[in-house]
Amino acid sequence: MIRYIFDMEHGQLRPVKENNNQTVSADWEIQLMDEKEFSSLSGDYPHRKTLKRSLSPVQYCKIETFSDCIQGTMKIPGKQDKGTSPLLFGFYQKDSTLILISETGELKHYLDRMRNDSIKGCTLNQFLLNFFELLIAEDVLYLQKLEERLNQVEEMLLSRQPEHFNEEILRYRKKLSGLHSYYEQLMNLGDLMQANISQALTREECAGWQLYAGRSERLHDHVEMLREYLLQLRELYQSQIDLQQNRVMSILTVVTTIFLPLTLIAGWYGMNFPGMPEFEWKYGYPAVIVISILIIVLEILYFKKKKML
Repeated sequence: MIRYIFDMEHGQLRPVKENNNQTVSADWEIQLMDEKEFSSLSGDYPHRKTLKRSLSPVQYCKIETFSDCIQGTMKIPGKQDKGTSPLLFGFYQKDSTLILISETGELKHYLDRMRNDSIKGCTLNQFLLNFFELLIAEDVLYLQKLEERLNQVEEMLLSRQPEHFNEEILRYRKKLSGLHSYYEQLMNLGDLMQANISQALTREECAGWQLYAGRSERLHDHVEMLREYLLQLRELYQSQIDLQQNRVMSILTVVTTIFLPLTLIAGWYGMNFPGMPEFEWKYGYPAVIVISILIIVLEILYFKKKKML
């Protein structure tokens, strides 16, 4: 377990060593632990069983407010390269203690980033809000990178038909679907906190949660726009496929039309009736060749005039 306290004198969050017996003036503290350590905590932690059930495993982002505690879970989609696992953790706030439950060490990275951002007079509720805001601080840049990649896919699609396009579109669709659900859950989380149902939050804290919900909503709208853009790319890809098929069918139609008169001539003179005068004419064979070439030339000129070739 890792402990952090809020130093009232300097207005900063600082870690506390396990064997440190020094008395430090603090308003509240943060404890970072795993699920096993959380289960073995001694003392009165109301509604702890409810949180433990939600941790095995964490399914989505939610928050539950009670008169004596605030608890919930967070499932943050991986925002790096493909194959990145989501960040899963739970939180439990009671009195002047905030417990963060995680099986990985990623939360320590976020807490260390907040050590220099803490301000004097920061309450535990404000810190929890700031922590949630830090989790989505760089999401706008991430969504912009996704949009740039989709723009590259569109440019490539206009120049040529890419390979494995459907697999790539499916990968983006899954990613955007996960982000869409994630931001919708954050919106609900922010709305529940600012509703101030079971917790006596100050007006400033309620306004902060309202801003958080609004920011999550804008990210949600951005993801919705990217999903529509992805749908347009699929339609563009399908139109390219249809256009290519139409071109192939047009070429086959032209070729069939060009050789249809020649097939008629071959079938006509292939009947070999004894009364056909062209069989006894010494220029009959060259005449058929000239007529066939003339028909082909006239048809090609006609199709080019109609822009079918």
